[in-house]
Amino acid sequence: MSRGRSLAIAVGVALVLWGLAVASVPGFVGGVTLTTELLGAVAVVALAGGAVAIRSRLRAEETESDLPTPESAGEFSTPGEEFDEKVAALAPGRRMRGASERRTISDRLDALAVRVLVRQGASEQAAREQLAEGTWTDDPYAAAFFAEALASDIPLEERLRAAFSGEPSERRRARHAADALATIASREREQ
Repeated sequence: MSRGRSLAIAVGVALVLWGLAVASVPGFVGGVTLTTELLGAVAVVALAGGAVAIRSRLRAEETESDLPTPESAGEFSTPGEEFDEKVAALAPGRRMRGASERRTISDRLDALAVRVLVRQGASEQAAREQLAEGTWTDDPYAAAFFAEALASDIPLEERLRAAFSGEPSERRRARHAADALATIASREREQ
């Protein structure tokens, strides 16, 4: 705050306090008589002060009234993004390269599938049996993820289409299994 502004505020506060004192105790005025000229002078000073304040507001640079820049939102990963990246990185074939990633995905989906089926009312043992038998879903690719024997249950037309798609079967099965589990879980939330 500028020195002139501070002085003006101090004088204004002192005059207001003096005015309140005179209003409450009229004898406090002392030898000062309230004349029309004195009241006119006070009015002129008040109007001049108001005009100066308005003029400074109008001349103020617009940068003073700019709002501060809000903090930028941090980048957070989407739930399941890491899992999706691991599934997308699955290589074709059963080579040793990527075996630990395949095991991680398999273990994660297995645990998730058991939890989802248990929440549906099955015991843990019954859930594992449903996964092994492939009876937990109608999607043959999802069922084949947990029950290798069921891979042959996929219709020939689907297997041929999948063979020419270029997507590794492990990736397709994992993706279908995750989608089927998400569908079951979302149906459960809707009920």
